[in-house]
Amino acid sequence: MTLVVLYLSTTKIIELCFPESSSESREVPSLFPPALLAFSFPFWSSSLVAEVYTLHAFFTVLIIYFLLLWKTNNDSRFLFLAALCFGLSSGNHATVAFYLPAILVLFLAWGKRNKFRNLGISSLIFLLGFSVYLYLPIRSMAEPIIDWGNPETLQNFFDQVTDRRHSELHFSKINEVAEEGSSIKVQPILDKITSSASATGYVFYRLIDDLARQFTWVMVIGFMGGAILCARKNRPLFIFLFLIAAVNASFFVGWREESYFPSYIVACLWTALFFYWLLFEKLCVPSKENPSQEKTRQLNKTMRFSVCAISGACIFWLLISNFVKVDRSDNYFAEAYLKKAILSLDDESIYVTEISWFYMAYYMDVMRLRDDVSLVKAADFLEDDPSSYLTPKRYPDLSLPNPEKHTFGSTELAFEYMMEFLRQNAKDRPVVIEQNWLLFKEFPLAEELLPHKNLLLKFPSYNNKSTADSLDGFNEFKSWIEEELKKPGLQYESKWINKLIFYLPSFANHFHATKRYQEEREVLKVLYDFLGLQGPGWHLQMVDNLILDGKKNEGRRQWEKMRKYFPDSFQTFLATGLVQKSEKDYQGAIDSFSMASNIKPDAFRPIFEKSIVMLVAGKREQAVANLKVAEKKIESLKDLKKIRNIQQFLEAAS
Repeated sequence: MTLVVLYLSTTKIIELCFPESSSESREVPSLFPPALLAFSFPFWSSSLVAEVYTLHAFFTVLIIYFLLLWKTNNDSRFLFLAALCFGLSSGNHATVAFYLPAILVLFLAWGKRNKFRNLGISSLIFLLGFSVYLYLPIRSMAEPIIDWGNPETLQNFFDQVTDRRHSELHFSKINEVAEEGSSIKVQPILDKITSSASATGYVFYRLIDDLARQFTWVMVIGFMGGAILCARKNRPLFIFLFLIAAVNASFFVGWREESYFPSYIVACLWTALFFYWLLFEKLCVPSKENPSQEKTRQLNKTMRFSVCAISGACIFWLLISNFVKVDRSDNYFAEAYLKKAILSLDDESIYVTEISWFYMAYYMDVMRLRDDVSLVKAADFLEDDPSSYLTPKRYPDLSLPNPEKHTFGSTELAFEYMMEFLRQNAKDRPVVIEQNWLLFKEFPLAEELLPHKNLLLKFPSYNNKSTADSLDGFNEFKSWIEEELKKPGLQYESKWINKLIFYLPSFANHFHATKRYQEEREVLKVLYDFLGLQGPGWHLQMVDNLILDGKKNEGRRQWEKMRKYFPDSFQTFLATGLVQKSEKDYQGAIDSFSMASNIKPDAFRPIFEKSIVMLVAGKREQAVANLKVAEKKIESLKDLKKIRNIQQFLEAAS
């Protein structure tokens, strides 16, 4: 439907900018851009999954189409339809709010009669479409598994509608670029100009680069040429489309691809203009009645054929190059891994997940794969008030801690609530937790868990022990990876690889926390050989692992390689201190940790490690002083636990 409406929109924009054009002449130029979009990887792949992006594209092009019809037919009913679609669209993808300035430009420029009346009616019809949001609190009160933002209160409803929960990500990438541009030493009055120019150039470069990669350079030429034509032929329409593309490209400059669909639609519209101009204005074929222009006529016919042939070749190229990439019949990540994981869960178990939570919720709430399993979202424990998400209505079969016995407001208090939840429920049912390095990085949870199978770990209890070998789960998961790698071209699929990056480090984290160092090395080798994680961070992990496992000589050899390839990195100085500490070169270790701290002043570990070395070296007062400094640099609850362990040791020793 999106492509059909886009085709109709391209014919209308040509009609508006070239009033003398015939319906027959508009057909071919209007066909090429939608065809390019149809076989581009982002659009093709998104059309195969249930996501917001293709519906967002449909509503965007539908709004544009109704506004074009309003102008060409001079009929206010199309304006009202555009307002309805605008309201409905906001319920699917809130970034359509950025279209409002663009729409107002067209309204003020094209609305010659009954402006206030039309504005009032349009506003009411917009609110009618926008009212789809009222379903959110109604559905939320039923306590479904998928309950984004828990919008039952007025504040939560407002936060959900305005996406305040992720406000730090809004325009985040462009803000970073602007800050880098403003850091250049210039006169203060030029600071804003420099940062704005830097951000604008970055957004434009990223958009052009994305159009070239996804559509070939034909679309880039059409985009730029069509923009110039649109600006010359119809200034309000140009401003309208420019604002849609500019804001969309700026907001999603760090995401691109499917997030760029509004920009792609604008590119298609402008490209259609450029194709029409090129085929029927620039390469206009003279009449046969004028024999003197026979050569010109033949040349222009050849050129027009060449343009069509090149465009057709680009469409064919996109078709054959993207066909394998978008063929997901055997390649859904959720099908290949997560479905296997959920089917392998213990009977009547409680499954705590985060990375794959959405997929698992779909399998359980929609497909009803495991009605015996209770799914709990790990991130709910990190909310300001976890008890508002973990309610008896949502989880009637779980044993929930009494919220009156808990106070919330910090990560530590949330962790206490989570641990009570896990202990209470593990008495009666298996509690299984998904590998999750983000959760393990924040909480000292990994050391509490037992190896289980594939992606799963188990929370222990007196009647619920895991008998799995440490590497059984990892080897099973690795066999899944090897099976998937047999599929052609999969190893080059970045999205598939990025999924694995979330899980493999979690295995390493768990093995490290539970002092299974040999198993950790097995995972680190896979990260090195398969995912190509060969930077200083990987080397630091390996040095740390070998030293803790008592393999000091191997640790030193690993550190020597690290020092050769990354001599001045933060991780190398940290690894140097670890090697020197293991060899009882305490002063050298203190100096190395100080160097690491100088590179990253806010880092917790160098200061903490330095305080440990000072304590071992008998410098108690200095160790206590550094421990206080490290306490101010705590990044997670794991860091806090390390500090408290040392403090308890010092109290016991005094």
